[in-house]
Amino acid sequence: MSDVLRHYFQQKKPGFHAFLTHCTVRRALRSVPEMKLWHPPVVGIVAGEKPPFDEIQDALTILRLPDLGVLRNRQSDPLPVFLECKPAGFRKPREREKTEQEFLFALKGKKDIFAVVEDEEDLPSLFRKIADAVIHLEKPTARHIRAAFSYCAGVNISLEEAEQLTEFSWFDLTMVGSRGKSWRKVLNAIACDPCKAGSRPFEDGLFLDTLVGVGEAGEWGRELAVDLKEWRTGKLPWTDVNRGVLVAGPPGTGKTTYAKALAKSCGVELVASSLAQWQSAGHLGDLLKAMRGTFAEARKKAPCILFLDEFDSVGDRRTIRGENALYVVEKINGLLECLDGVEDREGIVVVGACNYPELVDPAFLRPGRLEQTIRIPLPDSPAREQILRWHLQGALANDCLSDIAGRLDGYSGADIEKLVPDARRAARKERRDLQRDDLVSRLPIRIAFSQEDLRRIAVHEAGHAIVQAKVGDGEILRLKIEPELATQGIQGEVGYLEVRKSALKGRTRRDYEAQLTVHLAGLAAEELVFGEIADGGGGSSSSDLASATQIATEMEASLGFGDSLVHLIPNGSRQVRQVLLTDHILRRRVEATLDKAYEDAREILEEMEPAHQALVDALMQRYELNGREVLEIISGKGQEVQRAM
Repeated sequence: MSDVLRHYFQQKKPGFHAFLTHCTVRRALRSVPEMKLWHPPVVGIVAGEKPPFDEIQDALTILRLPDLGVLRNRQSDPLPVFLECKPAGFRKPREREKTEQEFLFALKGKKDIFAVVEDEEDLPSLFRKIADAVIHLEKPTARHIRAAFSYCAGVNISLEEAEQLTEFSWFDLTMVGSRGKSWRKVLNAIACDPCKAGSRPFEDGLFLDTLVGVGEAGEWGRELAVDLKEWRTGKLPWTDVNRGVLVAGPPGTGKTTYAKALAKSCGVELVASSLAQWQSAGHLGDLLKAMRGTFAEARKKAPCILFLDEFDSVGDRRTIRGENALYVVEKINGLLECLDGVEDREGIVVVGACNYPELVDPAFLRPGRLEQTIRIPLPDSPAREQILRWHLQGALANDCLSDIAGRLDGYSGADIEKLVPDARRAARKERRDLQRDDLVSRLPIRIAFSQEDLRRIAVHEAGHAIVQAKVGDGEILRLKIEPELATQGIQGEVGYLEVRKSALKGRTRRDYEAQLTVHLAGLAAEELVFGEIADGGGGSSSSDLASATQIATEMEASLGFGDSLVHLIPNGSRQVRQVLLTDHILRRRVEATLDKAYEDAREILEEMEPAHQALVDALMQRYELNGREVLEIISGKGQEVQRAM
C-alpha cells in the first residue's frame, strides 16, 4: 500500500464498500499503460449496474495524487476530472450536451479524465473516440475481501471463507458491515445461504409482484412505482408522491428484501444504511456527519429508495431518561432535520424498517416524513408454500408441499429460506437430486398434545369465542387449536381466536370493559371446567394477562375512565410495570377492574355453558372452525355442522 493511500485511509477510515472499491479500481487500472506515462490519460470505466460513483471518484483521486502535500493542501490543479455519465435512457438532451462540453473543456487542461458509466454505450460518442482505454470493473477477489475484513473490521477470515463471498452482491457485502452484530456471526450466517451468493436468477426476478406475504406493503409499493413514473415525466408534483413509509414486522419477514424489490420495481437505485452503521463512525458529531452523508449520497442518486434499517433503535424522546438523554435527543433531531424539506428531498423515498414500531418517536411519523406505518406479518400457510417454491427455483414442482407449509407455522420468510439450502446440502452429500423427504426431515419435530391438555386448550379458546360473540366488538373469523407442539425451533400459538375489529370509532369505558372480559374469558373458562387455571394465559408480554393489564392500566391512567382524569402514561406505553410498582393506589384500581372483568366472563360462561361445551366438542373433532360455524354452534343452530364433522 502506498504512503498516499495509507495516509488517506487513516484520515477517512473508509467502510467495507469503499475499501473494496479502491481495490477493484486499482486492479483494473493496471492494464492501462497510459496510467504510467507523463501524458494525462483519458479513461472510460464501465462499472456495471448502479455503480458506487462516490467511492470510485475517491479511489481515482487518491491513485493519481503525486504526493501527500496535495492531499493535505487540497490543491486543485493535480486532481483528475471526473465525469459521471447517467444511463443513456435517463439522460436528457440538455444533460448530454453538458457532459460533452465538460469533456471538451477538460481536454484543454493537462489533467487525467475519467468517465464512469454503467454500460459502455453510455459513454459520450466523442469520449469513446478519444479515450486511451475503456476498462470494465470486475468483482473483488478473495484477497480483496479478506483484506477488507482485516482492515475495516479487525476480523481475520480465511482465504477459503473469502472465496465463498466473491460471488456476493455489493449490497449484501455492504449490509454485512451495517448490522451492528459480530462480523463473524454474520459471515457464517451468509456463507451458509447460497440464495444470497451470486444467484442472479433469484436477484433478477426480485420484484414486488414476485414477493409473497408482504400484504399491504406490496400495494403501497406498486402505487409508488406509478407515482414515480408520473413524477419523472412531469405529470405529478413531488408533493403528491408517497415520500416515506415505516415497514414493521418480526425479524425475518423480508423487510430488507422488500426494499430491494421496491427499488427494482420502481426502476431506481437503493441506498441502504442504519443507525449501527452511523454509530460506527464514532462520537455524536461523527454519527451526525455519517447520517447527513447518507442523505447526501441519496440526493446524488435521486430518484432512489433510501432504506434505513433498525429504525426503532433511533429512540423515542417520550421515554428517554438518564445521562444519555441529550445524546438521544440530538440524534433524533438530526435525523428529523434530514427527513424534513420537500425540495431538499425531492426524488428520495425513505423506507424505514423496524421490529417494534411502538418504540419510534411519533415525530418521525407525521406527514412529509414517514407518512404511513405498514406491518409485514409472518406468512400464512399459502404464503409459506409460495415462499418455499420460490427458493426451490423449480425443484419439486410436481410435489405437494402444502402439508410442509402447514407445519412451518410461526416461521418467517428467512427461516423458510434457510430450510431449502439445508435440504440441498443433504442431497449433495448423497450425490442425488433434491427430494421431498429432504425438506420433511428438517421440519421441526412435533409432539402431539395429550387429550387432556388438548381439551384444556379447547376450553380456553372456546371461552374467548363465547364471550366475544356475546359482548365483543368485531367479527369472528376463525377459531383454532393446534393438536401438536414443535419441540425445537420456532413455536407458533397453540390456539387462537381471530377477530376482525370493526371500523374505528370512539370507544367508551363499556367497550374497553368488554375487551377486558374477552381477554380474561379463557382463564375463567378453565376455572369453571377444571376448577383451576394453567399457565397458558400468562407469562409472555403478548399473553392474555399482559394484554388485559395494559388495557386496564391505560383505562385508569391514560383514557380518563378511572377515578381521576390525570394523564400518567401514553397509549401503548412500555412503562406500565414501572407505574404499577410505584403507584399502589393505581395498582389497586387496576386490580379491581381486572377482577370485575373476570367475574363478568364467568357469569357469561355459566349462562352459556351448553354452547361452550358444544364449541369445545367441535374443536376437539376438527381443530379449526370458521366464524360462521362458531356462531352457528353458539346459537344452537350448529347441530347440522357437528353431525357433518
